Amino acid sequence: MIVIPAIDIKDGKCVRLFRGLRNTAKVYYNDPVDVALMFKDQGAERLHIVDLDGAFEGNLRNLKVIEKIVARTGLPIEVGGGIRDEAVVKTLFSVGVRWAIVGTLIIEDFSLFERLVRTFPERIIAGLDAKRGRVAVRGWERESSFSVLDLAKSVDKLPISAIIFTEISKDGTLSGVEEGLTKKIAESVKKPVIASGGVASLDDIKRIKKLEPFGVIGIIVGKALYEKRFTLKEALEVAKDVG
Repeated sequence: MIVIPAIDIKDGKCVRLFRGLRNTAKVYYNDPVDVALMFKDQGAERLHIVDLDGAFEGNLRNLKVIEKIVARTGLPIEVGGGIRDEAVVKTLFSVGVRWAIVGTLIIEDFSLFERLVRTFPERIIAGLDAKRGRVAVRGWERESSFSVLDLAKSVDKLPISAIIFTEISKDGTLSGVEEGLTKKIAESVKKPVIASGGVASLDDIKRIKKLEPFGVIGIIVGKALYEKRFTLKEALEVAKDVG
C-alpha cells in the first residue's frame, strides 16, 4: 500500500481545511513547492495536490505552483480541484501531471466525464467525496442525492485509473479513518481504491492496510503530517510492513 502526502493549495499557500469548509483554512507553509520537496526527501513516491481555489471557483487557479512542483520533484502527481472540462485536463497533462482527479463532473455531466475517461484512459481518477454516504460536489459545498456506493459502481465500468474515496465529515479532523465504507466501496468495484480523510495516527494506516486484499492500494495523509502526529517515513514503514 502506498502513502500519498496531500498538499492543498489556497491563495498560493499550503493549507488544511476542517471538513472542507473554505473559511477554516490554516496556513502551514507559504510555499507549497518547499513542502513537495520536503515530502520527496522523506521518501514520498507520489503526491496528492488539490487546488482549493479551483474547487470552490470552478476552474484551476494555482497552475503555476503545480507546474513548479512537477518540475522540481519529478514525482508522479495527481491533481484535483476545479477540473470540469477537457481543456483543463489537457493543460495539466501538458505540464507533466500524471493523473487528473475529477469529481463534480461525475454528478453534473456524466457523459462529459465518460468522454474524458475514454479520451485519457487510466489517467483520470474518480474523486468520490461523501457526507454520510451521499456524494458532495463543488468544493464539497453541495450535497447530492447520489449514493457513493452506487456512483462507485458506475465509474468502475470505465477505464479510470482509480477511485479516491474521501469521507468529508472526517477530513481534516484527525478523528480516524472511515474504515467500513471504504471497505464496502473496495468490495463493490474492480478498480483500485485510495482512502482519504481523518488519518490521525499510524494505527489508522494499519487499519486501512488491512483492506489491501479488497483492493485498497493507498491512503492520502495530510493534517496528521502537518501536525507532526507521525513522520512520513514512519507511515511508509507501516504501509510496507508485511508482518
